[in-house]
Amino acid sequence: MKFFKKTIVLFITGIMCLTTGFAQENANKNTNSDYNQFGETWKNENKEAIFEVSESPYEKPNWGRYTKKDDVIYAIVNEWPKDGKLVIDRNMKVRTAFLDYGDKKLKTKLIDGNLTIFLPEENPNTMATVVKIQLTPTEDWANLERYSAANAALEAPAKNEKRVVFIGNSITDNWTRDHGVFFEENPTFVNRGISGQTSAQMLLRFRPDVIELQPKVVVISAGTNDIAGNRGYISLDRIAGNIFSMVELAKANNIKVILASVLPASSYSWSPSIEPADKIIELNTLLKAYAKKNKIIYLDYYTPMVNDDKGLIKELGRDTVHPNVEGYLIMEPMVKAAISKALK
Repeated sequence: MKFFKKTIVLFITGIMCLTTGFAQENANKNTNSDYNQFGETWKNENKEAIFEVSESPYEKPNWGRYTKKDDVIYAIVNEWPKDGKLVIDRNMKVRTAFLDYGDKKLKTKLIDGNLTIFLPEENPNTMATVVKIQLTPTEDWANLERYSAANAALEAPAKNEKRVVFIGNSITDNWTRDHGVFFEENPTFVNRGISGQTSAQMLLRFRPDVIELQPKVVVISAGTNDIAGNRGYISLDRIAGNIFSMVELAKANNIKVILASVLPASSYSWSPSIEPADKIIELNTLLKAYAKKNKIIYLDYYTPMVNDDKGLIKELGRDTVHPNVEGYLIMEPMVKAAISKALK
């Protein structure tokens, strides 16, 4: 009996797999066959618009169809508008529209609520013509989305809660991953680090990721990715200026500031042409002087973690930049002491 049941189950599973495979094969054939009416010559001339593309998120128009590849929409126009006005989906953020994949630029304008591309009166191809639409990039440059859901879910601090937000780069971001027990044991500490970020990106997200969380204290750790040139060259004075702007925003919102030094680093694996050691010393000198002048706490991670070559002590790092567990165990009592001092 058990054998019989097992046989039935295997039979049904096989039928389902065959059906799924057949349906998928048919779907692929149907997608490819959509263009068979135009012939092989047309398909070869328009490979860019029909191969290795995806269906667009926009509603299918009555004049043809859209395909999509990265930040480009291809409008495949079967029925050429007699007045030369091609109405496209208004939700598109059009930067530029072209005929012939970039040779001829087309005017785009909003007319009576319709987003319209102005085409030549005569259709260049009697079968179907492709209009290439370059969209405006929608890059989340500062990665504001990274913590948007977590910020929304985080309740306002309780009456006597002394919330502390850590804002920084991968050194802060990886803290939760590599030694998360620190945050588990200190539930009022909130990690808002993002790997790879520069001071300018942190400054841009300082309001949603720090101010709006209503902390009593913020720990700011920034600068090493600027020196590495993650977003291009930036002077040390400008790096320091971005960090000072975060401090000023915090103070304007009655948030106590702990300004952390940049950790020592002798090299960057992702930016090997940069020699960061002396630049880090110079930036830390600027940060320390600013902290002293403005009577804020300067957290010197650098001194106990630097080796004789101005780099990170090998036993404290996963590489030449990022602390390992032993490194975080050096940093944790230091930052907790600084937080206690700030709260007093």
